[in-house]
Amino acid sequence: MKNRDANASYDPLTWEIWDSAGSGSADEKAPHPHILYPELPEYRRIDSSAYFDPKSVDQEWQQLWTQTWTCAGRISDLPTVGSWFRYDIGKESFIIARGHDDQIHALYNVCQHRGRQLVDGERGQGLKFVCPFHSWAYDLAGKNIRVTDRQMFDQQALCGDVNLKSVRCETWAGFIFISMNPQAPALLEFLGDLTRVMKSYQMEDMHVVRDVVLSMDCNWKVGLEAFLESYHLHATHPQAMPATEDYLGQFDIFKNGHARHVTAVAIPSVRLKDQTTVNPLLQYLMMDSGIDPASFNGTAAEVRNAICDAKRNPDNRFGLDYSKFTDSQITDDWNYFVFPNMTLNSHPEGILIMRFLPHPTDPNQFNYHVLVIMPKLKDGAKAPFYMGVEEHDDISGATRPERIHSSTERPQLGEVLEQDISNIEAVQRGLKSKGFAGGMRYAEHELRIQVLHAELNRYINGAKFQSPEKSS
Repeated sequence: MKNRDANASYDPLTWEIWDSAGSGSADEKAPHPHILYPELPEYRRIDSSAYFDPKSVDQEWQQLWTQTWTCAGRISDLPTVGSWFRYDIGKESFIIARGHDDQIHALYNVCQHRGRQLVDGERGQGLKFVCPFHSWAYDLAGKNIRVTDRQMFDQQALCGDVNLKSVRCETWAGFIFISMNPQAPALLEFLGDLTRVMKSYQMEDMHVVRDVVLSMDCNWKVGLEAFLESYHLHATHPQAMPATEDYLGQFDIFKNGHARHVTAVAIPSVRLKDQTTVNPLLQYLMMDSGIDPASFNGTAAEVRNAICDAKRNPDNRFGLDYSKFTDSQITDDWNYFVFPNMTLNSHPEGILIMRFLPHPTDPNQFNYHVLVIMPKLKDGAKAPFYMGVEEHDDISGATRPERIHSSTERPQLGEVLEQDISNIEAVQRGLKSKGFAGGMRYAEHELRIQVLHAELNRYINGAKFQSPEKSS
């Protein structure tokens, strides 16, 4: 790690906590963001109306959500033929199912008779979908297999296609993505460099250990933006400062709006005067990694290396193979943003996934979905505290936890996320104030938010993945 001067001035776009890595390494610094987004200076100030104007809901629906790829869920939630789950995004609802051909199908959740949604539950198992209204039935690939009392329908009523309509469905790293746009590029092309820099986590081998969703009274972008920067850490999460470098970090911007922010962990914030003492939080991190702090003779600056060495030991506490990870991946928080609405706080011991799902009609509401996935740890090992799982959670993978529907009054998401939630709805209320006339003002700490809006506006302006009828 490079030496730091607490009184110096740094450019967060170019200053790196880590020594330069070779080409192809997960640590490799991405090109300057202005190469991909020359218009980026325009997004240091943002008008706030798009966060609460009803017109923005329809505009984003038509130009963004129906045009791009979004994550619907996990492949592991479709373990056998007939497994299905429901995915709601904006104005649409989809059934994601494993068919008799063992392929995954993404079907519009709407019966072709009178438009009744076929499934109401969140997930299930069966060999067909039967409409609760009039019992029309469809197989797992969406083919109509029964029109009840068919003899009572005139031929004209049943002309045309009576099968369920489908959308594109592709997978990556254990995730299922869908797109309503036939013109969108292939999923792996859309994800681009993310598929390379996240490969070492082998997320396809991880299992779900926590699943929480809650509705919030604010715009989806307000919710998302709170997790695209660590500028708020010193004010919102001061308890983390003794072991988190919140002022300096590595920002990497990728094609198609995807981005990464690496935050150094197991070192005091540069904002703190004491950079030497192995404080209680650093000691806790050491114990979490299997190190006895009483036997450690180093300074705070040496804790990260000690934790890294402990995890690289073949007999490490978690029973994991860390050889495929860089030192920074082992100790730090690598937060990836998958445009348009998904973040992944990534560690070898697991991934904290968040999705920010827009309300169908109200710009002042969204659904906040938190999913934790983990690899198989050795028997008796506990999840690191930063994974956000509870003592009673089964982390073995033997059972898939039920989804928890929580509320802002009782989020059940742990101290750190609950502190974030306390800010988000207050921001939405403040945006509408006559006293907030200048709009959003973004620092370079908030670079990924600027990129979010730059990429979003490329969609809004019709420059991304438009179908011929929309671009004409």
